[in-house]
Amino acid sequence: MLRKLLIGLAGLLMTVAGVAYTQRDALLGMAIGHRVQQGPDKAFAQDHDGIKVLICGTGSPEVSSARAQACTLVAAGGKLFLFDVGDGSVRSLAASRIPVNDLERVFVTHFHSDHFGDLGVLINAGWIWGRKTPLEVQGPVGMAGLIAGYEQAYALDEGYRSANMPHLAERRAVARAVPLEIAFAEGARSVRVFDKDGLTIDAALVAHDPVRPALGYVLRYKGRKLFISGDTEVSPANLPAMQGADMVIHESYAVHMVRRAIPEMRRLGMEFHARVAERTIPYHADNIALAKQAQAAGVKQLVLTHLIPYPENAVVRAMYTDGMSDHFHGDITVAEDGMVLAF
Repeated sequence: MLRKLLIGLAGLLMTVAGVAYTQRDALLGMAIGHRVQQGPDKAFAQDHDGIKVLICGTGSPEVSSARAQACTLVAAGGKLFLFDVGDGSVRSLAASRIPVNDLERVFVTHFHSDHFGDLGVLINAGWIWGRKTPLEVQGPVGMAGLIAGYEQAYALDEGYRSANMPHLAERRAVARAVPLEIAFAEGARSVRVFDKDGLTIDAALVAHDPVRPALGYVLRYKGRKLFISGDTEVSPANLPAMQGADMVIHESYAVHMVRRAIPEMRRLGMEFHARVAERTIPYHADNIALAKQAQAAGVKQLVLTHLIPYPENAVVRAMYTDGMSDHFHGDITVAEDGMVLAF
């Protein structure tokens, strides 16, 4: 009986293989058609009378294939704004079918590599795949030097592609981003960097010593307020940017978990990792202190990103926010790559 079943199955497979071979051109056409239709989807940017957020990267400097580094996409007023573009961000945006050539502007919070590692990829891909105008990239003083460095790094690539494809040669300006550096008046901690069609974005200084300046961004649209922290410790200096925010997307450090892990690292001979953990605690946002500040600021929803240590499963995710709800009475969301939020 089993032998007859196996013979029958083998015959069926041979028949299927034969049909696939004889119809290979039609099948190839179907596959190509499906692939082409899976291109960018402009629906995300459409104005839905509010603010829409795609968390495109929740990782930290730790290299991982499981998530991208710092990346947050915001759609408001029919425009797309990207805040930080760490390693893996471009792949993450592509997975969510975001039309990156339609980006209005990129904002960088500070010059730690996990916040701008994919910037060169983004600029270069825009030029190759049809962006019409040079991408504006805004961030702290030093942005012009960063963009100049990318121009040098991609100079040979740009020359080869331009020689081979006349349409790229005609748009070589698009291969170079436009750097916009943010300067603050003496004594000021906030400055407006975008104001168009009822949508404003302010850059705010945050506390991430020894990184100076380090920026967060406040976006307002139709009576709604969003604060994106970048990297920062919990500091009274950040309170005005958080005050009354409908949503705060904030870097997060589960200090209670890391402190318990440090002795275990040392027991296992991982002295280097233990020292790194000890030195990163002071200039990141302890979850409990963050919960207290968010409550004091009247925040409605707190979204945790730049997750350290990264919660790989549901159990660790539950432990990750342990104690926060004792101090913050709004919604707490542990972000994941690809998560979409709206308000």
